[in-house]
This record gives sequence, C-alpha cells and structure tokens, in this order.
Amino acid sequence: MKAKSSIGYVRVCAGLLATVCSFVPAPAEEQGSAEFQQEKSELDAMLSKRELAVFEVAFEPLALERVLLVDRAGNPHAFQYLAFRIRNQPPSDASGSMPISQAKGYNEVLAQVPKEYDQAKVTSAGGVALTVPGTEGQDNVIVDRQDGQPGTRTLRLSFLAHNERGTRIRLLDGTELAGTAKFDFPDLGDPTRGSILNVVRERAEESLHKRLLTTGEISAMQLPPFDAAAKRTDEGWHVGELYGVAVFDVLSDYGRQWTVEVHGLTNKVRIHWPETEKGKVENYLDARFLRRTLVLKYDHIGDEYFRDRDIFTMRTASWEWMQTFQRQDKRRAMAYARYYLGNIATDKGDAVNPEVAKAFWTYYDEQRALYNSLPDIGKDAKAQ
Repeated sequence: MKAKSSIGYVRVCAGLLATVCSFVPAPAEEQGSAEFQQEKSELDAMLSKRELAVFEVAFEPLALERVLLVDRAGNPHAFQYLAFRIRNQPPSDASGSMPISQAKGYNEVLAQVPKEYDQAKVTSAGGVALTVPGTEGQDNVIVDRQDGQPGTRTLRLSFLAHNERGTRIRLLDGTELAGTAKFDFPDLGDPTRGSILNVVRERAEESLHKRLLTTGEISAMQLPPFDAAAKRTDEGWHVGELYGVAVFDVLSDYGRQWTVEVHGLTNKVRIHWPETEKGKVENYLDARFLRRTLVLKYDHIGDEYFRDRDIFTMRTASWEWMQTFQRQDKRRAMAYARYYLGNIATDKGDAVNPEVAKAFWTYYDEQRALYNSLPDIGKDAKAQ
C-alpha cells in the first residue's frame, strides 16, 4: 500500500485506534464476538508491525572518492561514491547525539521543577519522567521521555548531495528528438543503468578491501542490535554492523564545497503546527516538517582539470533538523487525526461530542475507501 510507510498513515491509524477504543467502544455484548476480536487484532497488528519506537543508529563515513569510467566511444564519465559503516547502536557523544537521560539542558530544566513544587518528582531510569500525584493519566506521569532501546531495524537510507554550484542532472542534458527526450546514459556496453552502479561499487570495494552493500540491499535486510562480542559474519563484520556505498552520478567536477545529507538513520521528526482556533482543524498546508538528518560537509580543493589528483576532505559531520517534503494527503491525515483526538470528548471530558463523533465516522469511512485494509470497526458504534 502506498501510504503504509508514511508517518501520516501511521499516526492516522494510531489516532483512530485510540479514539475508537477510548471514547466510542462497541457494545459490551459485541466486544466478545469473534468478528470484533478479529477486526481489532488486525488494527493492532497494523500498528505493532510499524517502527513506532524512536531509534537512531551510528553512521561513520569511510571515504568519498571519484571514479572515472569510459564508454565505448571513448568519452569519460565521472561518478562519485560515499562508502560508510553503520552500527545498530546509539551514536557516540562525539556525533552530537546522546541519550535523553544524559541531555544536560533538558535535565536541568526538569530538575528545577521539584525545587519549586514539592509534590513533583523526577525519575531517570532508562529515560526521564516527571510525575505529580493527583494528575490525570497513567501513574501520574505528565512528562515521559525514554532513551532509545536496541532492536532489530530495517533501514531505508537516502542520500542528497550537492555543491555550492547546485546539482547537475544528467537526464536533462539530452536534446529532444521527435517530441521525446534523449536520455544521455553512458554506453558502457550494457543497456541497463544497474551495470554502472555495479562497476562503481566494484571499484569502491577494491579500494577499501571490503564488501559494500547498496541502499537497495540495505533496505531489504534486518539489522540486529550491534554486538562486538558475538562471532563475526561471513563478510567479517560484527553482528549489527554493515558496510555500504552510495553512488552519485549527477554532480559536477567543478564544485569545491560538497554537502551530503544522509536520511533514514533515525525516525526522529519535529512538526511545527500553526496556531489554530480551538475546535478547528489545523492549517496543515502551513505546517513545517523537520527530520533529524546527518549532514556531511567536504572540501574538494584543486584544479578542476586534474580532478584525479584531488581528494575530498571532510570538514564537518553534524546532526541537523532539515525541512522535509510531506505530501498534502499525509499532512491532512495528521491534522484530522489530531483534531478528532482533541475534540471527540466534551469540555468536561466525560462524554462524547455527538457532532464530532458523527464527523469522525464519516472521515473514517473515507479513509477505509482509500486504504482497504482498515477494518469496519465503527459499524457497531455508529448504530448507537
């Protein structure tokens, strides 16, 4: 399904499940039926199989190099590759990331709260939690930030590289003939684009003396937690460790300052919603979506006519919050999930708002029409 892996779809499902189970339950005599239990288990499984827990893995760039390939006509074509190592463990403090329980500024603010309010209590076992007796919620907890826990991950990496001159897209360099674009693929003796990737990867493997995985191969594997004490794999890697390569073929040789953004090493995200009047749906078109991204900056100083003699020198490697693209339907899904969760109950919180509940089931039916895997768990509640 096209939206299964999107953050919007995950949050819609989580919102719908929480709303249905907490505020609009099915009749008691129906909750024990086999049909109800099967539909509820389907929705529970839909949530549990997704990567909802916050994670972050350690990334180490090994080499950024240039490879020159010559086609059948004798024309040279420059490619660049970034070789890297990933370990399924939290990054070290040197990378600018640390567990939330060790974050100095965050913990200083929380430590000040018990000094001003005697009933408040801060605990830091595996994370940071602030509890106040008599507060509504589970175990009187009003703030709960947990450290990332190790677990088997599926990494879907993507790389964006550019220099101070911008990027050069090879596919747009061709001329139009008879109304169709001529794709300027280098003729290396094989009509498939994948053969070029294999050639560049082989050059990188020869240089580093290691087997390197492509991003497609990485996304198809399960990476267990890093274990340096366990027996190494057949490739000589530690358990929970892998070596990979990203190949770039659209960048010019004339750039001197390069920036490489590595996406997919963490699922941390920040969403800045605009101020909205109470009881209204947020303007999701004005929302800003920021993803935590590892940004590598390189210098490539030298003569552009003798690039084979120049080397890439990494200047900085830091985590940054980068604004990311989010499709309009995913923005809408998140905004409406937040709206129904915040307005399904009355102001006193002890009853269901009938107008919002009616609109919710209409919206839920629309989502079922788009995503046919959503069960019809609202048919009993709508009959009430």
